[in-house]
Amino acid sequence: MKSAKVAIFGGSFDPVHIGHIEVMKKALEELDMDRLIVVPTYISPFKKGHAAPARKRLEWLKRATAFDPRIEVSDYEIKRDGKSFSYDTVKHFKHFFDTIYLIIGADNLPSLKKWHRFKDLDKMVKWVVATRSGQDVPEGFIRLDVDVPISSTELRSRIDPKWIPEPIREEVVKYYNRLGE
Repeated sequence: MKSAKVAIFGGSFDPVHIGHIEVMKKALEELDMDRLIVVPTYISPFKKGHAAPARKRLEWLKRATAFDPRIEVSDYEIKRDGKSFSYDTVKHFKHFFDTIYLIIGADNLPSLKKWHRFKDLDKMVKWVVATRSGQDVPEGFIRLDVDVPISSTELRSRIDPKWIPEPIREEVVKYYNRLGE
């Protein structure tokens, strides 16, 4: 199986929203890969915590991505039970796959070289950048044009059902509305 090509799309997914789903769909359409592995973080190294617990975010992702059997939601980072670094996750999956595309949002580009073991990570992956509003993407990165004007941060501050994937919409809206009370 070591000859397979995969894309890894990691993040907090707090909550998973239509923008995340569109990135996944676009990646499945445009990248030469066999599978897309979605990896929710236990705790992002750039955040103090998450509004929804890791296991709940994992379950929501599984239900929201059930529309395509090429999508696998991995609990790798959640099982590690601590800060999640892309380097460690990619290193783990590199044992099983030759080619790894690593999907990031364009908002990560300014701080990318500060990521844990960036130089090593850079040697292990083909970078894929999901853009919003036609953002510039440097040479050497694969561009995924996804223009969905929403972020999880915005959703947590004002939950709007239209941005939540239908299979989990009711539960997610109730959960975040309870937090805001």
